Amino acid sequence: MNKSRAGTKTVVKDITAVVTASVSATVTAGASTAGTMNSAAAQSEFKLGVPPILDVFEFARREQLMVGAFDTEELGRLLDGLPLQPEVALSVLTGPPETPGIVRYIVQGQRSSVGKPQINLHVQTQLVLECQRCLGPLVFPIDRQVIFDLVRNESDLIDDPSRVDQDDLDVPEKVVGSREFDLLDLIEDELILEVPYVPRHERCPGETVAAADAESDPEEGGRPSPFAVLGQLNTKSK
Repeated sequence: MNKSRAGTKTVVKDITAVVTASVSATVTAGASTAGTMNSAAAQSEFKLGVPPILDVFEFARREQLMVGAFDTEELGRLLDGLPLQPEVALSVLTGPPETPGIVRYIVQGQRSSVGKPQINLHVQTQLVLECQRCLGPLVFPIDRQVIFDLVRNESDLIDDPSRVDQDDLDVPEKVVGSREFDLLDLIEDELILEVPYVPRHERCPGETVAAADAESDPEEGGRPSPFAVLGQLNTKSK
């Protein structure tokens, strides 16, 4: 999937839930926009299974809406190296998946304020990861929303630096569209970006609050700060 990233806002945090827990989602887009999309999605036909191939420019021109869900097992690149995900029967979802194993998506075709074709993608799921502290299962929720400008050529992915505000985090990303656009591939790319490099519980099952606090803040756990030790050594050498 060819795309550029001008300023994606993502939120990644540790989750304390175990595999069967239901956890609240991490929201990565404005509540009003997400609410509007979810409201419209409730009136749309719900598609079960892998998202279809799209003529994405026509989809945007007609401002079409698609909502559906599919099995996480369809995402081979995402699951590479992850623990086995549970098998869950697909069903119509009116909100985020409450258990791992299912991906819910909403994609809205639209035009920007200056008439550029866009798609607004909202994807939600829960993944079973392995906590790198206790090596136990960790359920990590993903709730990601991204707007993409559609371009026709890879050369259009490169912005003119003189016309881009590098501090503007609201600049849409760009993706090369086509008449046979693979929406599944785009969804997988976005989910991969949300997986933490070192997943871990905020507090591992069976761990005391004091132990968790000491792990997250070595100085409060009684161990000296390495900078303090270095300062003492410098003082002694003078």
